[in-house]
Amino acid sequence: MRFNQSKFTLALALSICGCALVQDAFALPTFERAFNSIFTKEKKVDPNAEKMQAQPEFSEEKAKSISKHSDLGDMFFKRRDFTNAMLEYQIVTKGDPNNYKAHFMLGKILMAMSDYEEALKEFNIVVQIRPVSGDGHFMKAEAHRMLSQFESAQQEYATALKTDSRNALAMSYLGECYRNSGNPRIAITVLKDAIKLDPHLVVPHVILAKVYLATRLPEPAVEQFEIAVDLNTKDAITRTQYGAALCELSKFDKAEAQLRKAIEIDPNYAEAHIRLSYCLAKRRKLPDALEEARLAVALAPNSADTHSNLAWVYSENGDHTSSVMQYKLASQIDPKNTKLRRALGLSLRDQGDIDGAIAELLYVTRQNPHDDEILLALNELMQKRKKQN
Repeated sequence: MRFNQSKFTLALALSICGCALVQDAFALPTFERAFNSIFTKEKKVDPNAEKMQAQPEFSEEKAKSISKHSDLGDMFFKRRDFTNAMLEYQIVTKGDPNNYKAHFMLGKILMAMSDYEEALKEFNIVVQIRPVSGDGHFMKAEAHRMLSQFESAQQEYATALKTDSRNALAMSYLGECYRNSGNPRIAITVLKDAIKLDPHLVVPHVILAKVYLATRLPEPAVEQFEIAVDLNTKDAITRTQYGAALCELSKFDKAEAQLRKAIEIDPNYAEAHIRLSYCLAKRRKLPDALEEARLAVALAPNSADTHSNLAWVYSENGDHTSSVMQYKLASQIDPKNTKLRRALGLSLRDQGDIDGAIAELLYVTRQNPHDDEILLALNELMQKRKKQN
């Protein structure tokens, strides 16, 4: 199974300082959306590959059953009916525990469902079955990367590149790992090599732009984003990232234009509405910002990002009660996110709920005892409560 690299453009959420979202700046919230679309473009598995996997001791009836459930899994996967596809592939692995394709497809489904830990387990099986599978190591690397396990991801991308040294996508994400590991110089070198391998691949240009932004080189960052947008003018994801970068560079007119173009391309892309709401709030266009933030929540009600963004906009508008409510909803969706709890605590403070704020901020300090801003806020709140008593 070989990926069509020119079409495999997993989206990367732009990491920018001062972002309105309280999520990790290096998070990749658009992965599921991009992942669901790219595999509809992937080359079909060689029909002979599965036949070669049939074990000699299988009876004809069992072999037919495995083939039937594998075909059903393919059909459901093509329809994006991941639940039924998973059930079919699980039946295959029960009958044939060493079925490479079934484990590979289960891993892809779990990735699309954002269950990266379980996906990693499947890809571990995949590379055990076929240690020299470049695609297997690539997808294992992807699972590690989505779990922010960048050193492990680097090793797997490097293994995939040993199988295919011209895999520009693997090299691009290797560069992304170096970027996230705080090695911008190595990242730039690797990303430039990826661009040489495939100048028409969007991903390395986007990552390189992000490296330049992080190293305070705005001009080459903008240049790389321009190249990425020109390579695929109908890509709302890349255009959204470009607009967000322009906003952080205080180029608000251009940022708003890019973000509105992204929404025109894909009106249902919640991330574009989030970024536009942030940009509008920065321009103090708060009614418009609230409208976009609410629309993002309507489009993605189960996303902690949309609720946390709406909370931030409410806070900018001075509506701390609504802000607290949205941060609580975001925290319920993603209860392990310390940054959400941090934002909730500060919002409770602004609302005047001293006890609630102290409870949240104490939790945050247990997770991150070196957060000076929170320690200071917590000390001030303790003093206020002492005076009240």
